[in-house]
Amino acid sequence: MTQDASKSERRGKHRVRLPQLVRVRPSQTNDFDEIQSTINSGREGIYFGTESKFFFKGMRLLVTFPYSTQHGAINQEYIGEVVRIDALPEGRYGIAVHLKQRINLGTYETYR
Repeated sequence: MTQDASKSERRGKHRVRLPQLVRVRPSQTNDFDEIQSTINSGREGIYFGTESKFFFKGMRLLVTFPYSTQHGAINQEYIGEVVRIDALPEGRYGIAVHLKQRINLGTYETYR
C-alpha cells in the first residue's frame, strides 16, 4: 500500500453501502434530533448526509443505529463522535461518526 493510499483510507473495518435509518442528536443539548439514511456504515462508524449546519468535528452525539419505529424493534444506542465533515452536492454535508460505545439495548418503547 502506498503512503497516499494509507492516508486516504484509515478505516480498519469494512463498510457496507446499504442505506439504514439512523437517529442522531447532540449528547449535551436538545438543539436538534435528526433521522437520516446512512450512505455507508460499519461496525465502528456510520456516514450519512444532511442539510444541517449544526455538526462540527469532535461533537459528541447520541446515535441510534439502526433506527426503527416498528413495534418491538431493537434500537441500539451509541455514544458517537463526529470525525469528519465533507461538502456534498446541493448544499448537503457528509457526516462521518465514530461509534465509540454502545450505551443501551432496548426496544422502540424505550425511546418514546
